[in-house]
Amino acid sequence: MSTKKDSEPLENLTKEQFATLGKSIEALDADEKRWMQEKSEEEKIRRLKKIPFMRFRKSSLEIINRLLLIFFLGSFLFSFVSVFALNRWWFLGYVLSAFSCVLYLPNRKALKELIAAWPNIEDLLKKRSFFRK
Repeated sequence: MSTKKDSEPLENLTKEQFATLGKSIEALDADEKRWMQEKSEEEKIRRLKKIPFMRFRKSSLEIINRLLLIFFLGSFLFSFVSVFALNRWWFLGYVLSAFSCVLYLPNRKALKELIAAWPNIEDLLKKRSFFRK
C-alpha cells in the first residue's frame, strides 16, 4: 500500500532544490513561449505564401527590368509585323535570318547565359514549358 510520503514527492525537497525546480520551470516556460512565437511566425509565412499573386510583388528594379523586357519583345514583334506588311518574301528572309542567328552556336551559348542571368525569365520559361534543357 502507498503511504502518505509517497503521495507527496515535493515534501522532501530542500530550498535549493525548490529554487532549481523554479528556475527550470521558468526556463521551460520561456522555451515554450519562444517555440510558440516561432510557430506563429512560420504560420504567418505559410499564410503569406498562399496569398495569390504574391510572387508578383517585386522591387522597383525588377519592375523596370520587366518593363524593358516587355518593350524589347514588343518592338521585336512589331518589326516582324512591319516586315510582313511590306512584303512576304522579305518576311521569309527576315524569319530565316532571325532563326539562323538564334541557331548559330555562339549565339545559343550567349542566349543560355543571358537567360541564366535573369532568373525571373528562366522561371517563367520553365513553368510555361517553352524552355527545355
